[in-house]
Amino acid sequence: MSCKSTPSSLCYILTPSTVLPVATAGYLPYWLLLTSVAGTYNAIQNYFVIWQSKEVYAGKADEMTFLAGRIFGAWTMLASLIRGLASYNIHEPGIYSLAIGTYALATFHFTTELLIFKSVKPNRASIGPLVVGWTGLIWTLTQREHYTQ
Repeated sequence: MSCKSTPSSLCYILTPSTVLPVATAGYLPYWLLLTSVAGTYNAIQNYFVIWQSKEVYAGKADEMTFLAGRIFGAWTMLASLIRGLASYNIHEPGIYSLAIGTYALATFHFTTELLIFKSVKPNRASIGPLVVGWTGLIWTLTQREHYTQ
């Protein structure tokens, strides 16, 4: 049984054209969705295990407690929800600005933890948040007019 032969709302819902954001004007909506999904995974993971976060904050791993993990998880989930919303509403200026804010906050946090507080050490775990933060911030700032006009 295929979606073409059987009209079904389930078949409709699960097609790529209905699940993925519309990206006729560029690839930024896909980036927002990708970072939203990755952030959701990270947020959930932080509620149960903290070894990955201890690796990110290797400079002061003893300060990464289960409480800190849950706080970080909640903060990351909020950012993920905003990015997911922005991926499907890329032309809404207010939502777009909130998405910029999520990348600005993440970039500020990880960069200051690396350069000032020395809790982030450059390693395989910390490079991801730094690259995602900076890439997302630069991309959203430089494309604001393109998507919100």
